[in-house]
Amino acid sequence: MRKIKIVSRKYDGRLRDEYESYLCSEDAEKVVTFSPPGTPYFWWKQNAWLTSTDGLLEVYYKQAWYNVWHICEQNSHANRMYINIAMPAILQDGVLTWTDLDLDLRVHMDGSLELLDEDEFQENLIAMHYPPAVIAQAYAACDHLKACYAGTRYPFTHAEHCALYASIKQNYLA
Repeated sequence: MRKIKIVSRKYDGRLRDEYESYLCSEDAEKVVTFSPPGTPYFWWKQNAWLTSTDGLLEVYYKQAWYNVWHICEQNSHANRMYINIAMPAILQDGVLTWTDLDLDLRVHMDGSLELLDEDEFQENLIAMHYPPAVIAQAYAACDHLKACYAGTRYPFTHAEHCALYASIKQNYLA
């Protein structure tokens, strides 16, 4: 596995976060990365480099308006999954980029689903001038994901993703 850089930005182009991760796979639909605990990352809310406590298997979609982080190696015990509503990701020249649209879905440790940051989305759609098509795509992504969750369908196949994470950790990073 090779390392790639992951960079997310806000809709107005400001840096949201960045870090390096291991590229697991790429196909026409998605990019899958592996980020073990201890991964250093820059986070805009604290304007600082921090160190991740959990291990993630991250799935970035090339056409879908979201990305999914499966928290597979639990140390913080804060989330089982975290989903960013975002513009489709692009992997080019070893850098994966995506644009955050503020709305998030969290799967708590008890398996319940929560929509987060609706207030931030409402503020930023005005401040950053989200076009109507972007707003519609963000809400459509939320609706799609809620329906998948209700039917326990992909991407809410957390156990399968954690098994893949464990296999990657054992075979590539041992």
